[in-house]
Amino acid sequence: MNVDKKLDALKTYVKNRANDDVQSLIEEADKKAKEINQNYAKKAEEAYSDIIENAKKQVDDINRVEKAQAISKTMKISIEGQKDIIDDAMEILKEKLFELPQKVSYPEFLRYLVVEALNTIDTKKVSVKCRKEDKEIVSKIVSQIADEKRDISISDEEIQIAGGVVVVSEDGKEIVENTLESKLEEIKEAYLKDLFSKLKVR
Repeated sequence: MNVDKKLDALKTYVKNRANDDVQSLIEEADKKAKEINQNYAKKAEEAYSDIIENAKKQVDDINRVEKAQAISKTMKISIEGQKDIIDDAMEILKEKLFELPQKVSYPEFLRYLVVEALNTIDTKKVSVKCRKEDKEIVSKIVSQIADEKRDISISDEEIQIAGGVVVVSEDGKEIVENTLESKLEEIKEAYLKDLFSKLKVR
């Protein structure tokens, strides 16, 4: 089998596998979000880490199968071909991930994103930006977690994102983007790092 045919076989496999795997990731995110009630910031971080770890494990599964079928001992798939495969898988993941705002567990996942962003920025006075559709939920979340040590306001600026929040310091020098788009990039980087490592691309 030549390189093109092997690459086509790998792309077909990843597309089919990713469709099922991504759905499982989203379902797991929903399940984890519902279980987070106390010590939310710490538990939510652990829940998200579990999702990433599962994504890495699924990459391992793909590698084991496809290395045996599509990669001989004397041939490596080109970096460009691998990126095409990852891009195809990420398109499927993007579609599923961006469906989260329509799910009943989204408010809990949004709470995790808010808490994580606030824990990342050190300044006392910050502003939280979000979608127009999420403003009421975010306002409620902020009111629940606010304390005397932080001055947290909800920005009137409506940002064009799929979901999540952007937290900005008062002077505008510190910005933390904790959006669905940024989470997609984190997962993509994890896929690329693991896949390239397992295939020993140089």
